[in-house]
Amino acid sequence: MLAAVPMVEAAAVSAGNLVIYRVGAGSAALGTAAAAVFLDEYTPTGTWVQSIPVPATGATAMTAVGNATTEGTMSVSGDGSRLVFGGYRKAEGATNPSTDTALVTNRVVGMLGLDGSVNTSTAITDSTGSLRSATAASATSSIYLGTSSGVRYVAGPGAAVTSTVIDTRNSRQVVQSGGILFAGNGSTAITAKVQSYGAGPTSATVGTAVITLGTPDAVNSFWFADLSPTVAGDDTIYAVNQVNGTILKYTSDGAAWTASGSFSASAAANVTGISSGTGVDLYVTNTNTLFKFSDTTGYGGVIAGAATSILTAGTNTAFRGLASFPVPEPTVGVLGLMAALVGLRRRR
Repeated sequence: MLAAVPMVEAAAVSAGNLVIYRVGAGSAALGTAAAAVFLDEYTPTGTWVQSIPVPATGATAMTAVGNATTEGTMSVSGDGSRLVFGGYRKAEGATNPSTDTALVTNRVVGMLGLDGSVNTSTAITDSTGSLRSATAASATSSIYLGTSSGVRYVAGPGAAVTSTVIDTRNSRQVVQSGGILFAGNGSTAITAKVQSYGAGPTSATVGTAVITLGTPDAVNSFWFADLSPTVAGDDTIYAVNQVNGTILKYTSDGAAWTASGSFSASAAANVTGISSGTGVDLYVTNTNTLFKFSDTTGYGGVIAGAATSILTAGTNTAFRGLASFPVPEPTVGVLGLMAALVGLRRRR
């Protein structure tokens, strides 16, 4: 049973901390060869907490192309219990895994749990090209992939599973929000750079445009926030236009999405955020740097400015995607206890 579910386990990860998908062990320059992957935990101020290694050799290996700036994007599972990411079943130091067919070099979906466990047991045998991202509702649910050959669907985790094409266009990050599948893309054939595919698609689906830009643009990563108490579900998107290094804000009124400004972050590739009430702290990575930008304008507010650097990658390593486990909302029981304690103090 244990052999069937290979895991690496470290210390527990703190909700609200950042986890960065880092490529490279630091001992050799990064190129097209398969490179080791580490999941580095930092506090929101950029203080290092721990590095969790992903297996780099053997039957459970999951590596990345060392210099591929569109790989390694991370997402939070729909139930908030896992951080989801992708890679290749090829040993560190071997030739470029993205040029192999998926039958020769399986594409791998990795999941990090709050307890620090890393599961790399899901291997896809038929998706071609580069695996950029993955997302899932839970550790046991169906999985969606963002690949250079399109958005793809996998019925569930497994050691040798196949996928179904949802959209053949060049895809970047895939995200599920409110049960709806969204994907960013870098296809120069269309202007719809973030699209919605509806709830749980399992076959070819025509996407509906959410963010429309110029054909040369590419949305590599995006993150949802819920900032309005009057709009159901997530109502704000922060998206990285990787072509010009800007982070775009879009706001939904429940029916349509409209632009709400942008800010710059040099060579930005990936974005995540931590929200508190109506404010959001955004964290952005490029190959070498972790940036921070605080958006205090709230729901529908127009942002502007530039991000501030708070962390630099080490020699012969590179930052890719990043994500954060959501901080649980206070339970009714806890709130009731707090109210009781306040009342007790007042009675005294």
